[in-house]
Amino acid sequence: MQDERNATSHGRASPFAFLTSSFMGPVPPPRLAPGERVVTEVALGRGDTAVLTDRRVLVVGRNFERSLPLAHLALVHVRFERIVGEIVAGGIAIVLALILFAVASPVRTFFLNQALSLESAAAQERASASAGEGQEPAPPGQGPGQGQGLAQGLQKLMGGFAAAARAIPLVAWLLLAFAAAKIALGIFGRTVVVFTAGGSELTFRRRGRDRLLREFITEVGGHLPGPARPGAPLGPAAALPPTVPPSGPGRT
Repeated sequence: MQDERNATSHGRASPFAFLTSSFMGPVPPPRLAPGERVVTEVALGRGDTAVLTDRRVLVVGRNFERSLPLAHLALVHVRFERIVGEIVAGGIAIVLALILFAVASPVRTFFLNQALSLESAAAQERASASAGEGQEPAPPGQGPGQGQGLAQGLQKLMGGFAAAARAIPLVAWLLLAFAAAKIALGIFGRTVVVFTAGGSELTFRRRGRDRLLREFITEVGGHLPGPARPGAPLGPAAALPPTVPPSGPGRT
């Protein structure tokens, strides 16, 4: 039965947890006290695992382990929540994508116009360079070669910027894909479980409305120490067997 529960939990492990365990090795098992028995467990993602034993609840990660004794649990709170931060991040990404779509064409047109406006100056430089090929080279800083290539260099630079501006719509589409993923994760939400014992809390969560996590909480509730039944004996007398009156001749 324990192996079956473990197979179910690890089958729901996230791809991130699978890759992490592949590169860094599996998460170490919880350290149990002598005689302590694992009842059930559920994978939480990112390599973390929630474990219920017959004595306590644990959350075991790669570099940490937290636990609360079942006898000290005062409150078990389960809630489902939308992840507002993910939705807001998706909305911001959509706004940025729309801005990029809006400026992509004007930006490319601007750089193309700048390159075209430098065409006449670049042509003069090329003509000057062709005319000076048969003459002796002038000393540095003098002659017709002074300042040659500046307009041509700027024209090439503007052309490069115009070519780079063609990638702006691609960046915008990537932002839209990122926004869709963020909004979907935010709407998909997560199940959050909070165990409270005195001044301590133990919190863990999983994506979506997780059935395995709710079954885990049901198991925890079934192993919590319950209140005494009305009329039940308290103290050492509660452990004594009921007294049976002796039978024999003359007794009714």
